[in-house]
Amino acid sequence: MNITYQLTQNEYLQAVNLHHKKGKRIITLAIYVILATMIVIIGTDFSNTREVITNIIAAFFSISFYMLFVRMLTAYQAKSVYQKSATLPYEITLQIYGKGIKLDKNNNNATIPWSAFMKCKNDEKFYLLYTNPRRFNVIPTRVLSEKQKEEFDAYLKKYIPQS
Repeated sequence: MNITYQLTQNEYLQAVNLHHKKGKRIITLAIYVILATMIVIIGTDFSNTREVITNIIAAFFSISFYMLFVRMLTAYQAKSVYQKSATLPYEITLQIYGKGIKLDKNNNNATIPWSAFMKCKNDEKFYLLYTNPRRFNVIPTRVLSEKQKEEFDAYLKKYIPQS
């Protein structure tokens, strides 16, 4: 089975968002909120209403800035990786068969065996094939016909653990 596609920068950003675990972000945010709350409680003289309000507003803006910073940093890093990549912004052809996935780009036929993939994550838009916990290959589902999706899912089920 051959698949030819070009991944857009927006699609890559969506794939990166799929890669990031929302549970991990929520736990980090919860820890940050707890620390900010403890600082407000410890550092506030509750007999002074103005100080209480000032500290609560400061904690609110601190948490908001943290959330915005994390989101912007993720987008910036994804954009940077996409622009510097030798394969992401260009059209590529993948040949998927029993031995693995063969990348055919400018006569550079590199094959990734199925054993190199440690897990697979997918949703309605993308398949993410992980070669290590932080490195993954993106295949958009828009380029696959229903028959190809079934065949690809069969390969994934046979060779790669799902998560």
